[in-house]
Amino acid sequence: MLRKIITVKENERTFVFKEQQLTQVLIPGKHAFWDVKNTLSFRTFDINGLYFSEPNADRLYRNYPILQEHISHWKLNSNEVGLLYIDDLLRGIVAPSEHLYLWQDAGEIRLERIAIDSQIELDERILFLINRAGANTASRLIRSDRTVAMKPIADVSVAAEHVGLLYVDGRFVRRLAPGQHAFWQFNHSITLKSFDTRAQLLEISGQEILSKDRVSLRINLTAGIKIEDAELLAQSVEKVDEYIYKTLQLALREAVGTKSLDDILLDKLYINGTVRELVTASLTGIGVSLQSVGVKDIILPGEIKAILNQVVEAQKAAEANVIKRREETAATRSLHNTAKVMENNPTLLRLKELEALEKVADKIENLTVYGGLEGLMNNTVKIV
Repeated sequence: MLRKIITVKENERTFVFKEQQLTQVLIPGKHAFWDVKNTLSFRTFDINGLYFSEPNADRLYRNYPILQEHISHWKLNSNEVGLLYIDDLLRGIVAPSEHLYLWQDAGEIRLERIAIDSQIELDERILFLINRAGANTASRLIRSDRTVAMKPIADVSVAAEHVGLLYVDGRFVRRLAPGQHAFWQFNHSITLKSFDTRAQLLEISGQEILSKDRVSLRINLTAGIKIEDAELLAQSVEKVDEYIYKTLQLALREAVGTKSLDDILLDKLYINGTVRELVTASLTGIGVSLQSVGVKDIILPGEIKAILNQVVEAQKAAEANVIKRREETAATRSLHNTAKVMENNPTLLRLKELEALEKVADKIENLTVYGGLEGLMNNTVKIV
């Protein structure tokens, strides 16, 4: 006779197979079996591992009702996820369509089902529990080998003064306010498009453009834009900044290319007004308003700049010459008028002579007089 003694620990369960058929599940304790024909086999499991994850678990559970006394089974639908709680603590997230087999004696087990089609966004309570448990990772996902490991939840953030557009499977769903948001991404593709709703400055720098008279100009343009309709913008344009930049760039080229250099320099506001006129309707059509536009710099080629400097210098020299001649003419006319007055007034002429003599005397330090005072004054001052 062959007698077998099997000892099962507190954290263990042992399956007894007779001729490869499950006949019994042993609970903790010491068990004795007579095996005369050596037909018995035993397999022990550690229930601390929680999961009964044998490759043939589905068949064993289905074919042997005795397992239902020791193992709990859940089946999730394709549109459901499960939150697995052990002793009221979140253990992890169960993927859709999964069969879950758990040892009943491992703890107080609870599975919370969530329909991810009708409740794709997570509420704050569930998100807090998941983040606290560190369950939002592909490695922590509770799944079988037939399910691809993936991050269960898509975390998206909308910054302050921004508007977020939520797309599920490529279809626009709704706007998102600034803040943190989380969505189940099983069976779905989650996409967020975020737009800054504040006024922004866009620089169109270093544009080499030929004027109508074929002068190469380098122009820097600054434009103020503001997104007014984010949904329309997202529907209309894929690369927003690039589209707006190209639109302003083409308008600038058209504005400069239809005017000569002299016209552009004479009317510096022409470019601003023309660019605004050319792009306003186009930008409004995609949900963007043009707040302001202005030329920051107009840089001329070196040779053109030198020529213009010479022209300006010649103009200023000519203006200075005209002013000089005008002053000389006025001075001559004044002298002529003065001479006429003194010609008819000898007394006034003598006073002018004395005035001139006084000015000369002020510049003389020593005066030598010959012939006495009478000789000095003779014919100098004669008042009739």
